[in-house]
Amino acid sequence: MDKLDNVKFINIPDNRKIGEFVLKSNIPLPVQMDEGKKAEDISLQDIAAGLIRVIAHDPDNENADYYCKLLLQMQPDAARELNLASVAKSKAGDYVFAEELMLAVCRLTRAPESFVNLAVLYAQMTVDLHKKGLDAQADMYDDKIMNVLSKCQELHPDYAPVYSELSAYHLRHGDVENARDNLAKFVELSKDGDAVRAAKKNLEKMNGMLDSQNRVLYAYDKMMMGQPEEALKEMNSYLASEKPSWEAYFIRGWAHRVLEDFDSAQKDLLESLRLDGNNAEVYNELSICARESGNIELAKSYLQIAVDLDEENVIYMTNLAFLYLSDGEYSLSREMIEKARIQDPEDPQLKYIIKQYEEKTGDKVDSQISEEVRSDEEIRKLHEAGHEEV
Repeated sequence: MDKLDNVKFINIPDNRKIGEFVLKSNIPLPVQMDEGKKAEDISLQDIAAGLIRVIAHDPDNENADYYCKLLLQMQPDAARELNLASVAKSKAGDYVFAEELMLAVCRLTRAPESFVNLAVLYAQMTVDLHKKGLDAQADMYDDKIMNVLSKCQELHPDYAPVYSELSAYHLRHGDVENARDNLAKFVELSKDGDAVRAAKKNLEKMNGMLDSQNRVLYAYDKMMMGQPEEALKEMNSYLASEKPSWEAYFIRGWAHRVLEDFDSAQKDLLESLRLDGNNAEVYNELSICARESGNIELAKSYLQIAVDLDEENVIYMTNLAFLYLSDGEYSLSREMIEKARIQDPEDPQLKYIIKQYEEKTGDKVDSQISEEVRSDEEIRKLHEAGHEEV
């Protein structure tokens, strides 16, 4: 339902005054007209309710400023009363009405605390909606938190509490660097001694978290640059002094694997799995270790898990297709080839596997993606027939 469905706009016959405020006859008045209400029954409360709804839900209305001034003339203490009513409605779980009231407060006063209060309300709504399984709606209100806080920051750049709320928002979303920077800004601006002392303690924790992240990223970059010895050295030091993480064990295991220390690699990769439990990259690395150690069946099992976890990854599919092809499991190899073709038919590794498959089986992989895969027996007959013709 449209938030303004119950609001009707009426014109008064001539200019009138409310105190020193002039009601203009050429500007329609918003009135909340509940079902069954007659025009002659309209009260000042109905006009005030209509004004609140338009101010809250139609901020781009060409007469928005006029309506704000009129409401404050009718109810000079409107902002405080609406704020108190919003808090009460929020505590009662009536978040929709609470949002309407708080939006009106923000647009009436543009006071910084009203924006922060609205952001807190949206955070409560987000939690409530997630509990109810309404994740899409929860995400929508989560986005509104950032919009409201950004608007507050724009209008009131020296208002300390907005930076504390921004810090909390970014921390909830895993962006520690932005959380740290906003909390540092809060410490710089705030005059609240107790809050500043607590914030400084949290800053120390965030800086420690960022230092840990930077060390892991440094080791990852070294692996990408082909320097596994440097990555291994950094992760040995990291794991000796920091709280263990799946990323650190993964990178150290990866480095061991590249350096062909497959036993050490497997131990680290299994520990990485224990800490995370659901990462396709780790299973792919474990597959390589198993293959190099001669355990092809285990290598296939690891790769199949990687494919199941990341169903669009062509690298895992082609690696598994190659293992099946090497073992003479042609139908399974072809199945992986077809899955990979759906994702990226131009992948160079895939084209190489297709060429190997065709040479080994005599079965041609045409340009059209096949939904049917030949059995191993059918492929063997094709292969034998090809040799007979020669």
